[in-house]
Amino acid sequence: MKIKIRKKIRSFTKSIKRKYLNLTDRIDRITARSIDIKDCESVCLALGPYRNLTTLTAATLFLHPNCQVLNHAGNRIYGNRHVDFLSNYSEERLNHFIQFAIKISGKGRGGYVGGSITYSHAFDSKHEIKNEFAKTGLELKKRKIKCLFWKESLLTSNLIREKNVDLRRIFEKEVRLRFIMPIRNPLDCAISNLKTGHVDQFRVLNRNSSVFEVMQAILDEIHWFASQKKNFPNRFFYYFENSISREMLANLASFLKLDPNEVWLSNAMAVMIAKSNYEHDDALLSFYRETVNDKFSQFPALSEKLLKFN
Repeated sequence: MKIKIRKKIRSFTKSIKRKYLNLTDRIDRITARSIDIKDCESVCLALGPYRNLTTLTAATLFLHPNCQVLNHAGNRIYGNRHVDFLSNYSEERLNHFIQFAIKISGKGRGGYVGGSITYSHAFDSKHEIKNEFAKTGLELKKRKIKCLFWKESLLTSNLIREKNVDLRRIFEKEVRLRFIMPIRNPLDCAISNLKTGHVDQFRVLNRNSSVFEVMQAILDEIHWFASQKKNFPNRFFYYFENSISREMLANLASFLKLDPNEVWLSNAMAVMIAKSNYEHDDALLSFYRETVNDKFSQFPALSEKLLKFN
C-alpha cells in the first residue's frame, strides 16, 4: 500500500511540474517575441550521439561574447508548432525558435529539461570552464548574439531521419542554419554511452546492447553526417578530439559567423581538453578497424582519421 501511495505521489508531482513547465514555456514564448534577433547570422544545431564532446563544445562556444547556447530542452521544442522549425520549416517559426531559445537559455536546470549551458556538468567546480567564464565577465544572455548554438544532438539527428526532413529545401530558403558534429574516439564514446545510460537515446539500442552494437551505431551516425557534409559542404562541420587546435577553433568560429578573436581562442584552448580513461580489448579494436574500413571506403580521408583512434 505504501509503495502504491509513493508512486501516486511521484506521478502527481511529475504532472504538476510538467504543467508548470508548459505554462512557463507559453509565457516565455510570448515575452520572447520582443527579443531583437537582427544580429543573429547563424543557427547551429549539434548532431550525433551523446557523450561525444557536445557539452565541451557548447561550453567552449559559450565563452565567446557573441554566441548564445541552449542546452537540451528538445522535448519542449520538437512537437511544438510555434517553434519546431525542423519538422515544419518557415522563416517565422525559425525566428520564434531563436527568440524562445535565447529566452530560456538564460535560466533553466540540468538534464533534459535544459536551459542555460551553465547548468551542465561542464560547469562543475572541478572543471576550468566555470572559472574561465567568470573571468570573461559575460552575462548568461549575451548583449549581441551573432550565433545561436543548440546542443540537443541525437534527438535532432533522430528527428531529421524519422520525419525525412528535406534539408535541401530548408537550406535553399534559410542561410543561417548549419550543423556540427564533434567526433570523440568512437570506442570511448560507446563505453560512455553504456555507462551513463545514454544508449537508450539510440533508436534501436538499449542498456542491454553490446559495446560492439553501440560502437557500430556511433559509426553509423558519423557516416550519415559525412554523407550530409558531402551534399552540403558549407552547412556541416566536424572535428576530431585529437585535432583540437587554434586553427580548428578559428575554422569553427568562421563556420559559425563568429569573430575568431585572440581572447576567445586563448580561452578555448585552455578549456577544450578531451580526456580518455578507457582501455579496449583486442576483439573490439579489431572489430572497429574492420567496420571503419568497410563503412567509410567512400570517405578515405575520414577513414584514415578514424583509424588513428585505434
